[in-house]
Amino acid sequence: MPLDARDKALRQRLKDDFEFYAEHCLTIRTKEGRVERLVLNDAQRHLHAALERQLEERGRVRALVLKGRQQGCSTYVEARYFWKVTHRKGVSAYILTHVEDATTHLFGITKRFYTHCPAPLRPSRKASNAKELIFDRLESGFRVGTAGARGAGRGETVQFFHGSEVAYWPHAESHVAGALQSVPDAAGTEVVLESTSAGRQGLFHSLCRAAERGEGDYALVFIPWFWQREYRKEPARNFEASGEEQGYAAAHGLGLDQIAWRRAKLVELGGLYRFRREYPATPEEAFAADNPGALWTRALIEACRVSETPAFRRVVIGIDPSGGEGRRNAEVGLVAAALGQDGIAYVLEDASARLGPAAWGKKALALYQRHQADRIVAERNFGGDMVAHVLRSVDAMAPVKLVTASRGKFARAEPVAALYEQGKVRHLGAPIALEDEMASWDPLSPSAPSPNRVDALVWAITDLMFDAQESGLIDYYASIARKAPPQGGE
Repeated sequence: MPLDARDKALRQRLKDDFEFYAEHCLTIRTKEGRVERLVLNDAQRHLHAALERQLEERGRVRALVLKGRQQGCSTYVEARYFWKVTHRKGVSAYILTHVEDATTHLFGITKRFYTHCPAPLRPSRKASNAKELIFDRLESGFRVGTAGARGAGRGETVQFFHGSEVAYWPHAESHVAGALQSVPDAAGTEVVLESTSAGRQGLFHSLCRAAERGEGDYALVFIPWFWQREYRKEPARNFEASGEEQGYAAAHGLGLDQIAWRRAKLVELGGLYRFRREYPATPEEAFAADNPGALWTRALIEACRVSETPAFRRVVIGIDPSGGEGRRNAEVGLVAAALGQDGIAYVLEDASARLGPAAWGKKALALYQRHQADRIVAERNFGGDMVAHVLRSVDAMAPVKLVTASRGKFARAEPVAALYEQGKVRHLGAPIALEDEMASWDPLSPSAPSPNRVDALVWAITDLMFDAQESGLIDYYASIARKAPPQGGE
């Protein structure tokens, strides 16, 4: 029976509008076990828009999808390719996953699409088994493989390639040389490589970093964890966000229910850095990992984390000063640390920032006053006079100890790292940027950037744990206060 105008319009929309097609024709099994139509979530809609934009601009899709756990990206790609393969003649889709179970799971999603697809839109099937789903009249279909097999995907011509959990492919370079080369460099073809992070290593990491630099054909699509509406937890009545959590919430526009969910996941996963890899908020978080040459490891840092501190004997502010203004100015290290009554050093706050001298001087004094510190410790070699001048303009009587960097950064930092290994340093909460620098700075690398936050940490911990005698104090302002002009003016 020929289609009337209304039916023709409907069929055309199903062919042209993927979201409409998915909602009316594709069925998924939810996390709760229910069978429902596929309504795209926020992450899936963002990914769809990104791929459609690239297809319009370049005529083909080459995308890297960096995301967190259970965000529906694999399901979306399977749905997209099912839509395309069942509406075209002579095309093929190939799915390559990291392990056999994942292959079975993803291919099961595709088969469910076929089983529940409305009869008028379900193409005639020639073959259906564990490795392929072929549509005879369309001469199209799906095939799957597992990355554990070195030759998977070779020898076939594929228009749509889906690589799942690429960061965990055991023979990634081999598959790039083989399976991915089966996709012709032609209009309408698509390659989507998606994965959670496996750290700062491997093919997927290299491809993502190249995409960030604008190199190569691939575009990076990042999916943050907090786009998942179900990643929320009702906060307890007495729930209070820590300082780190407040900063994290402000940076990403999160509510207390999302912070409560994150806190529960941190406990479940056993630490901050495992959470960041599994549920990143930024690409940098996803790829946070140990640098083999760093003095500190993530595990060592994670082991030193506390939520409470004892009474303090002393509190100091460490400063790694910098000259310059605005963009020419390097980041200024500002770290507050304390010596507890238990003899352990506690890192209280990292307030480092990229600021000009006047601004960081005020911030340093505010940090000093907020923590009721006993002194400020700053390097004399670089910026010593500037420290004295800047801080004097804010508080002429603040006790400042100017130290001389007679040894290199490695020699100064190594004893402090040893204190961490001995369990003699603790971090209150999670000073994330400081910890990232600690785990990534290689002191023996000639190309390593200056570790401003680490320097400030080292000055503070050294003063607390190695230079406790007052003979080391140079009280700059006790000597210059007599020379200072009255605060009321010239």
